[in-house]
Amino acid sequence: MLLALLPGPAAPGPGWRLAAAGPVPDPEVGCAACLVVDDRGRVLWARAAGERRSIASTTKMVTALVVRKEAALDEEVTVSAAAEAVPEGKLSLRAGEIFNVQELLYGLLLNSSNDAAVALAEHSSGSVAGFVALMNEEAARLGAKDTHFATPHGLDAADHYSTASDLALIGAEVLEDPILAEIVGTADATIEGSERTVLLENTNLILETYPGAIGIKTGFTASAGNVLVAAAELEGRRAIAVALGSPDPFEDSRRLLDYGFDVLRRGIVLRAGTPVGGIVFDTLGSTGIVAARTVRDITDPSEVRLRFEPFDDLHAPLAGGTGVGTITVSDGTREVASVEAVATTTLEASEEQGWPLSVLQTILEGAAAILPGEG
Repeated sequence: MLLALLPGPAAPGPGWRLAAAGPVPDPEVGCAACLVVDDRGRVLWARAAGERRSIASTTKMVTALVVRKEAALDEEVTVSAAAEAVPEGKLSLRAGEIFNVQELLYGLLLNSSNDAAVALAEHSSGSVAGFVALMNEEAARLGAKDTHFATPHGLDAADHYSTASDLALIGAEVLEDPILAEIVGTADATIEGSERTVLLENTNLILETYPGAIGIKTGFTASAGNVLVAAAELEGRRAIAVALGSPDPFEDSRRLLDYGFDVLRRGIVLRAGTPVGGIVFDTLGSTGIVAARTVRDITDPSEVRLRFEPFDDLHAPLAGGTGVGTITVSDGTREVASVEAVATTTLEASEEQGWPLSVLQTILEGAAAILPGEG
């Protein structure tokens, strides 16, 4: 009879901070309120992230989320006089012209069109006031407890605010919608209305200046200053940076994203030769199990999970260094690597026991000897 034992999830030791080999210097940023979070919603660094502030056109992320629930992309929107009259309209919409919902979403999120925000709100809910009520419901649903909207466009208004923390939640929700994710990740687009064609350029310079950038939304008003919700993906991981009240939101966001990926940078999550368990051959003795090669990945060591699957034909005699199965390394959501598991001790055969021997069970217990990110 053979019994395989393998430790379970890694337990971070004192002083561990994600995958970093050592302390990561705080980002040098000028934003009044900012943070960077990973794709599991963990805050990697923050400054005044819970402070309620004016948020300018980052408001339009929620506008877009509500429109996606209330209107089909191909529905036609006839521009009203009220939409035409919105200050700083950006699209210069004219009463009576027609665009479909998807085209106006591009204008809303790329060109930061205030007139598109009103046109979409009126179309989706019948009135701006009714639409804003839906926006506040959506914010509450997302858990953005320090957020309140008074307009669908984000021009300065009383009782219109959010926080860096809440905007990170909202930005993550935008990226979960495939249509909105495609739009906010688009550098330029052309939309076709009933009377004219409009060329749009995304105001988010991060898209063209940061590797792996995928969005999300810029903004500026006199009260809010410069604001930006930025996101990027690297090695299968995502980080979202929020910069509010920033003298240079693009540079601040680049530094925040750099910090986030530095914390989550590729490091050693399982070193070759690390003991990860043992195999007991009934009365024949036992042998340790070690990983045959090093695994590097951009992941959080506290999330590392190991699963050992022994080969079906294991039997004694067994030489040290022989492969005895595979170790699957995962982070709880995805498989990081599959590594050969090898025996550390030579076991001789027993005439009484015979072979081949079958695996009775696998027991997961203890803490794996996972090393923090090095080299």
